[in-house]
Amino acid sequence: MAKGKSEGLSYKELIGALRRDGPQRLYMLWGEEDYLIAAFTAELRRACLPEGGTEFDEKRIDGPSLPLQALRDALDAMPFLSERTFVELRGVDINKCTDEQYAKLLGDVPDWCTVVITLPAGGKPDGRLSLIKRIKKDGCAVEFAAQSESEIFKWLQRRFAAHGKRIGQREMERLVFLSGDLMNRLIPEIDKISAYAKGEEITLSDVEAVAHHLPEADVFAMCDAIAAGNTDRAAALLAELLAGDAEPIMLTALVGAQFRSLYAAKLTEERRLGSDYLREVTGKTGYFATKLMQSARAYRLEELRQAVRLCAETDYKFKSNSNLTPAENVEELLIRLAMNHHAAY
Repeated sequence: MAKGKSEGLSYKELIGALRRDGPQRLYMLWGEEDYLIAAFTAELRRACLPEGGTEFDEKRIDGPSLPLQALRDALDAMPFLSERTFVELRGVDINKCTDEQYAKLLGDVPDWCTVVITLPAGGKPDGRLSLIKRIKKDGCAVEFAAQSESEIFKWLQRRFAAHGKRIGQREMERLVFLSGDLMNRLIPEIDKISAYAKGEEITLSDVEAVAHHLPEADVFAMCDAIAAGNTDRAAALLAELLAGDAEPIMLTALVGAQFRSLYAAKLTEERRLGSDYLREVTGKTGYFATKLMQSARAYRLEELRQAVRLCAETDYKFKSNSNLTPAENVEELLIRLAMNHHAAY
């Protein structure tokens, strides 16, 4: 990857550039796909220290703060038993490094040194800051976003194959739908499903039996149950969510987001706006977009418009002096959504 280039991650291209051109002097890595951040950092370390590191050749500073003197000492340390020094600044809140000395030091990394800065979980570099602009100009700044569906599926097949298992397209789609598309979340699910499955072929029932359900997946199922007129099923799903660690205000936000996505899908279908519009509005692609379109067909457009309003009203109640508890507010929302669907038909 060219110096100073910052873009959505193509992991293959990044690894290819590292192996072709060797390590650069400065990297800044962030994003939700922390599995790949750790994997790329390990690749960088191997490229800098092919024989393994020593206390002279490898320095690590754990954040979120970054002491100036510790950074200065790490950059001054010349390699002893290796051609390069590898400096890892792990979990550093780079946005708080406002002293001009940081920009001076990180803008003049020695030729024989590689510095990799990883931001804390959920952290993003503030592009307005001069230090961030300097890093992006002089180094390699990469956001590690969730991988494409095709890349995730290839990776899943390799991970299951390491357990002596095979998994098909439908099963992978269901697993990602239930447990999300982040690799660190999927690794324990792969291990559980592989241990549970009796045969070499992973089945849908294997996935359903042991895969962890993200709240988003259960909210999706709850909205489908409302559309099917199965209020008891929707209520049972809501009770399970409330009995777990899901906060009522978070559940309301998820339900609202789901109905906004359903509304966008219905609008896409009725006005023939195309898949690009749906992806732009909802961020859904592939299996997720297909399932969203299928679910939207059970609703009418005006009904979905009203459902979005009901969710907004419930969200407002959390911020006002409602006589209901947070859990009661969500339960009331479910009842109103069910009545709204019944009235539409």
